[in-house]
Amino acid sequence: MVLASLASCAEDTASQEASCVLGAHYALGQMELIHLPAAKPGPSSLMDRIDRAGTCSYAFLLLLDGTARLNHYGLRSTLSAGDFVLMNSAAPVELDLLTEAKMVLLRVTPGDLRAYLPSCEHMCGRPLRACEGISQGTAELTQSVLGLLEAGLEPHFRQRIGRNLLDTLATAFAIVLDRERRSSPIICDRNARVRLYIERNLRNPELKPSTIAASLRISPRYLRAIFVAGRETVSAYILRRRLEECARDLADPGLGQLSITEIAFSWGFNSGPHFTRSFRDRFCKTPREHRARPALPKALT
Repeated sequence: MVLASLASCAEDTASQEASCVLGAHYALGQMELIHLPAAKPGPSSLMDRIDRAGTCSYAFLLLLDGTARLNHYGLRSTLSAGDFVLMNSAAPVELDLLTEAKMVLLRVTPGDLRAYLPSCEHMCGRPLRACEGISQGTAELTQSVLGLLEAGLEPHFRQRIGRNLLDTLATAFAIVLDRERRSSPIICDRNARVRLYIERNLRNPELKPSTIAASLRISPRYLRAIFVAGRETVSAYILRRRLEECARDLADPGLGQLSITEIAFSWGFNSGPHFTRSFRDRFCKTPREHRARPALPKALT
């Protein structure tokens, strides 16, 4: 009987520890709200919380407290308290906490999100600042809903509140999206789809403008037009993203068993000398020097 009691206590402790790691989950009709526990500075993996059972999902991240650096859809940004960002589990997500942070995730399926925000891909990785549009009010609403859920909100209210919260979130992003895509809405949407395709195929050595154009059924000329508003060509974008990922892997002690060439080739490079030259040109140091001094260069911040 004593053993059974000890086993029960052990199970309760394990359950509490798991809950502490994974956070509190609340069903909100079309959405799921996840209140993540306070996390210490360092890399934070969100993919297992966004991508449920291997199915593609979207998630709004609200940083309640602290600061973090995000890399998603090829976009790098620093998030502060009150900022939102929309993420897609189909593309890699890197989140580095610069301070201790508290966060809320609002996960939603692609179909449900597109009913409220048809061009959602265009907003992935682009932070919605606390001072933009109705973002501050949306953050306050999210925290109010979290408080109600933690206090034991009745299930029959959750679907209605979830629907209203999703509508408010989508509207907050749509206001910014509408402002950014007035010049050319089609090109804005295409740009997001091209960046997603590149992120998903970054390790493929055959990834280049001609294969991207063929896969997306657009002309190479139109592909160049999609990127003309930015500061990079398609090829330069691909090279930059590959070098950034190689730099991160080289700085990762957990990948110390891999050679520099193995890391470079795993990210689509097929020539060691070309990789070394490109790395030195971008970061002003060789890959070997970067691995010996793993602090990430300013180009990655």
